[in-house]
Amino acid sequence: MFIAKEVVENCLYLDVETVGIEKDFETLQEKNPRLAKLWEKRAEYYIASKKSYEFASPSAIFRDRAGLEPEFSRIVCVSFGTFDKNSPDGMKLFSVYDEEETDLLNKVNKILNNALAKNWQLCGHNLKAFDIPCIGKRMLYNRIEPSSNLRVYGKKPWEINFLDTADIFSFGSWQMQKTLSLDLLTCSMGIPSPKGKMDGSLVSPFYYSGNIKDIVKYCEDDVIAVMKVMKSLLF
Repeated sequence: MFIAKEVVENCLYLDVETVGIEKDFETLQEKNPRLAKLWEKRAEYYIASKKSYEFASPSAIFRDRAGLEPEFSRIVCVSFGTFDKNSPDGMKLFSVYDEEETDLLNKVNKILNNALAKNWQLCGHNLKAFDIPCIGKRMLYNRIEPSSNLRVYGKKPWEINFLDTADIFSFGSWQMQKTLSLDLLTCSMGIPSPKGKMDGSLVSPFYYSGNIKDIVKYCEDDVIAVMKVMKSLLF
């Protein structure tokens, strides 16, 4: 058996959706000039290191990249999943989304504390590089003490209670871990794509136009896809 059934079944699966901290860079300049100046410095990095942004303005780069950086983003949805024999398709899904990020994060923290009490691992795709750091940072920036299962500093690798499908399928290759998308992984495994009419680039426009329901579905579909990937490893 590639992975133990009890490991797959005793996980809290999760996915995070973020947007730029403001609707656009111009709004950020009005509301938080200091952070806007820091974004201009950040934009210089993208201009210097990524050919696609060579002639882009800080405003255009903010539209594309701010949601991917915790200091310049906010969390608008966190979806969770567990395996449950009494639920349709054997999966139970629930999402937390709220206009106030602090309220959202407090609710997420309670869910994470409950998972910790049950000794569940946290599982997702690329969650070590994005989801977990994003949740942890946004909690600290909102003056919330993160759940103990997010605190990895000072821990040995085998003491960190995360399962990351990008890590599992990298087989030790750092480069593969960085380049394997969930869409590509599910395609390779013969699992239906979690991507429908939305992709990551549309989350911010959808959110700021008031369309949170499609974002929640997009987030939950990613959770379902990860759960199917993990279940497929039970040979």
